[in-house]
Amino acid sequence: MKTIVILSLVALSFNLFASNDNPPGTVKIEENLYCDVTEISNLEWKEYMFWAKRKYGEQSKKYKAVLPDTLVWRQGKYNEPYVQYYYQHPAYKNYPVIGISYEQARSFCKWRSDRVNEKIYIEKHKIDPEQLATIKNIPSVYTYRLPTKAEWEKIASADYSKKAKRKFKRKKYRKAARHNFKTAADKNDNGITTHPDITNQVDAYWKNTYGVYNILGNVAEIIAEKGVAKGGAWRHKAEEVTIEKDFSYDGPADWLGFRCVCEKNVDE
Repeated sequence: MKTIVILSLVALSFNLFASNDNPPGTVKIEENLYCDVTEISNLEWKEYMFWAKRKYGEQSKKYKAVLPDTLVWRQGKYNEPYVQYYYQHPAYKNYPVIGISYEQARSFCKWRSDRVNEKIYIEKHKIDPEQLATIKNIPSVYTYRLPTKAEWEKIASADYSKKAKRKFKRKKYRKAARHNFKTAADKNDNGITTHPDITNQVDAYWKNTYGVYNILGNVAEIIAEKGVAKGGAWRHKAEEVTIEKDFSYDGPADWLGFRCVCEKNVDE
């Protein structure tokens, strides 16, 4: 039963039952390179925590190693309410997870790869999930990982779609926010801090022609090169951010998140 519950939760966020040929949660960038549509959310990270808690126990070092650092909100003036509510309150479930280290992001990628590959194996061989514990060498169909700097810059270089550009030209959208950056008078475009990647109303910000949201703004994104983040965040001014600009970090921060890229290794 434990395995079934875990796999059900993973399916909820990562859309394991997607009808297209892309790895779950992604869009295609080039031959055998796929990218997450959105930044990793609080909900997705909580599923990772749930799995670790059930597998290793709440008092284990392995479980505690996956906990986000919620105290990073005290780095700025947006402090105690976010310390208490940002990660725990359901209203923030689709907001990007922050307070994550480079090592934690890499571990998440490995965990996600394993769970997705297990689900594919179960569906293909029509086995009971409880049998997984007895099976060795489950094929690695997909590998999720952090993007390299070159990969990230390629994804970020994509233009807006023609449809989006036509919409921008309409009078009521000319001043619409396209990215969540800091603007004049210490305000942000649509968000005081972070913002959900996709809302139930209108898409929070515009996706590029690959179909990727918030590659610029919202949270800067951890990449494969340790200590380097790309894309800028809610606390950065728009003029500070270019596709080529690197942002340095030495640990979890309230402006730092990540997304995965994925490669397909073998046929399903």
